[in-house]
Formats: sequence, C-alpha cells, structure tokens
Amino acid sequence: MNVVPPSEYKTSVSTVSATEFRSNAVPSLPDTLRGQVGARPLNTQLNDRHPLETRVKNWDANEQKRKLEQYRQIFGVAEPMRRVMELEIVQQTDFNPIADPSNIHRDILLNKEASIDWEDIYPDSAGLSGDITLSNDVHTKIEKSLGI
Repeated sequence: MNVVPPSEYKTSVSTVSATEFRSNAVPSLPDTLRGQVGARPLNTQLNDRHPLETRVKNWDANEQKRKLEQYRQIFGVAEPMRRVMELEIVQQTDFNPIADPSNIHRDILLNKEASIDWEDIYPDSAGLSGDITLSNDVHTKIEKSLGI
C-alpha cells in the first residue's frame, strides 16, 4: 500500500515539449505570447522545485488507486469496476438541471461531498499549479475571427 505517491522529480528540461502552442511562422518555436508563460531561466525549472511538489500533484489520483485496490481486496473485482464505471458515466453526462457547473454527483461518488476544495470555490481554475494558461486568450480569438 502506497502512503506517499511515487516520485516523478524532474531532472531535465525539454524545450520541444515546453508548450502546446507553436508559432505560425516557425512551427518548431514555441509561441510564448499565446502560451502566456513568461521567460523563466532553465535553472529555476530544475532547481526551484521542492522534491515533494511532484508527489503532491498526483496525490488524488494515487489515493483513488489505493482505495480501489482496497475495495478489490475486500469486496472483489466487481466493486472497483462498478465504482469506476459510475464515475465515468457521471463525468460523461452533460445533464445539468441547475445552471451552476457543480460536480455534486462526482463528489458523492468520490466521498468528497462534505469537504470544500479549491475547485469548489474556483471551478474554472486549474488549481494551484502556478502556470496560468487561458484557453480563450486574445491571440486565439483574433486568429479565430480572422480565420487564420
């Protein structure tokens, strides 16, 4: 049983996969304006991270895997399969009788209905990742309106 998630400590930086946005003029160069990331030295990407930061990022996923493994050991294979299928059904459903984008059904299935998380207060944010990226940035809107 894993109490602490496995470490994925970053030891190198790749400039190829640094951003998902590519320049239209030179596709091999990243588009820093559209990606909305400022210039950061490579040494801060390698050395400015705490070793536990990468473990905490995947905490919820590893906790869910651990719970499913415990359910499998106690109740058999059917229980974790049922829970995973119910969670997938809830995540794929777009029915929302309330205009609020709440995830109450998902919270009930994950047994988080009594806790308040960051996503409950700021539902459109990616959490405390530190890298703020906007899907509807100015450059993408201009390119879409001009048909580029």
